[in-house]
Order: sequence, then structure tokens, then C-alpha cells
Amino acid sequence: MAPYGRWGQRYTLGAAAITLGFSKTSYAQELWGESNVGRFMYGSLEGLTIVFEGIVRSSRAVYTFSVNSLDYKYSLRGHDYKSEEYYNVRSEVHLRAAKRILNLCESNKGFYIKAGQFMASLQHVPKEFTSILSTLQDKAVPCHIKAIKQVFVENFGKDLSDIYASFDEQPIASASIAQVHRARLPDGQEVAVKVQYPGLQQRLRVDIKTMGILSHAISWIFPDYQFEWIVPEFEKTLSKELDFLQEAENAERTARNFRKHKSVKVPHIFWDFTTRQVLTMEFMHGCKVWIFSC
Repeated sequence: MAPYGRWGQRYTLGAAAITLGFSKTSYAQELWGESNVGRFMYGSLEGLTIVFEGIVRSSRAVYTFSVNSLDYKYSLRGHDYKSEEYYNVRSEVHLRAAKRILNLCESNKGFYIKAGQFMASLQHVPKEFTSILSTLQDKAVPCHIKAIKQVFVENFGKDLSDIYASFDEQPIASASIAQVHRARLPDGQEVAVKVQYPGLQQRLRVDIKTMGILSHAISWIFPDYQFEWIVPEFEKTLSKELDFLQEAENAERTARNFRKHKSVKVPHIFWDFTTRQVLTMEFMHGCKVWIFSC
């Protein structure tokens, strides 16, 4: 018998299963497929960086999961689940767990920020989580312009200066998966250019696998855990969001649906300057939707 009883055994086995899951399937294979591992591992510094970052991010996630699991199990042990004291203690644990997840999202950035935002928008999670994680709505650090320029080379086969007449290197907005720059087309048309951060597709595979392993482990350690559906739902939503061609088609469909409503304006899409990772649209002046005075 483990020192902490039956649950201690289950937790120890769960941690071992997580470790085995991460070691059995290498991150390089998850990123590029087994046949391409050698070429990327030895021929791409960027590839090595993505693999290393994936391991670091996953390690943070496993640590956060482990601490939160222990906190819930041992903080609630011995309390009658029908008592007011139990609910008070559980609320405190929810708050601590939410803060740890917030720290994880801020440290790992990228999809973890997106996952935290997604969780904060759900109606079925404890209010402590939605309250704490809602602060992620404004957390986004712009990507360096050098990496952004490389996205254009990969998508158009040209340097940024050969695509647009002018391009403001300082982004006017940044979010968890992309940032927006003001630019002008060769004909002088002012546009807003949404650029996806480089390497997101590779990172998505690693991060989703990590979240899936942790979600399965939580559901096994805590049989009452009812949120295992969040990871596949998040993956489905995010996969669509990463396809800017889909977003452009949605914008045009919205424009057609509201063409008779003069008060609704949808930016025009410039398809010759749009790919899965770059979305070029008409620049429109305005303000945030919750500001009514403009």
C-alpha cells in the first residue's frame, strides 16, 4: 500500500503513465513525422528550438497538473462534501488552481493563452476559473518583425518589400495566434494585414497532445472529472481559426448576408495577398465594440 492510500497509488501510477506517454512518442515525431525527424533535427535550428520549447512547455504543464491534483485531493480530504465548510475550502482550492493555470498560460504563451481564454468563456467551469482566466483576454506579446517577415517569404516566395508598397513594422494589434499590421498595396489601397505567428502548426500538435494526456490522466485520477471533452473541442475550434482562408470566406459570407444593412460594414478581402497564414483586408477606421462614444 502506498503511503497515501489507494488514491496515492492511483496518483503515482497516473504520473508514471504521463511520463511514459511523453517519452514513448518523441516530440520530433509529433512535429514532423518519423520520416522527417533526421532532416529537421540536424538541418534546422528552428526545428530544434521548437522541439526544445515543446518539452519545456510540457514540463510546466505536467508540474501545474501535479500540484493542482495534490492540492484538490489533500485539501478536500476529510471534509463532508455536503457541508458548507467543504464548499468554502473547495472554492479556495479552485482559486489557487486557477492562479496556477493562469501562470502556466502566461509562461507558455501561444496556444496556452488561447486555451485559457477558451476556458474562461465556458459556462460549465467554476466561477473562480472564469474570473481569474478572464484576465488573459488582453495578454499578448507581439512577435519580432524578423520572424514575421519570414512568414511572408514562406507564403508568397517574396520579401515583404516586394509585396506591399509600405508596411508598418509596428503592429497595431496582437493576440494569441496572430498580429495585425497597417500597410498599403502597390495601388495605394490602405489595408490591415493579419499575420499568423510562425511555427504555430507544429506547436499545436505538441501542445494538444500534452493537453490530451493531462486531461486523460485527470479523468482517471478523478473519476468525477467531467471536462475531458474540452481538449478535442478546443482543437477543433483552433484548427479552424488557424486557417485564414476560412476566415476570409466567412467575412465575405457575412458581407453578403448583411449587404442590405447600411449600418454593417465588413472589410473587403484582397485574395491575391491572402493565404492560410496571411489575411489582407481593407483597413477600416473605428473603435472597439464596447466603446459607445465614438
